[in-house]
Amino acid sequence: MLNFWDYVQAIVIIGAVIMAAYYVTKLVAKTGGGTFRKSSGIKLIATQSLGKDKSVAIVEIGAFAYILGVSAQRVEMLDKLSRTEIGIPASGKAETGPKDELAEAPPSFGVSFREELSKRFNKLNKKD
Repeated sequence: MLNFWDYVQAIVIIGAVIMAAYYVTKLVAKTGGGTFRKSSGIKLIATQSLGKDKSVAIVEIGAFAYILGVSAQRVEMLDKLSRTEIGIPASGKAETGPKDELAEAPPSFGVSFREELSKRFNKLNKKD
């Protein structure tokens, strides 16, 4: 038959397991998720929400940037661009012009996306 100290021992062990899990989780969060996250080679450049559970994302993988349509059910590639086409040099940092151009605020992602989308649709319509 179980006595009082068996119950106390079980509660202490469960508490120790919960505390260990808490501290391990904090350690993993502090280190950034381990080496997988640092060596994945995938970089999120920008996202734009289009509605509930729908968005468009630009992701850089290697020498290309991909425009992805993201919904709750799936992710679909909309277009593939070279890094130079969107102004990202091989170093991974966006190109900057002369200092006077930096004084102007860059257009928002929504405006840039709308312009790029209209260019692409015009190209498609000209091919037809």
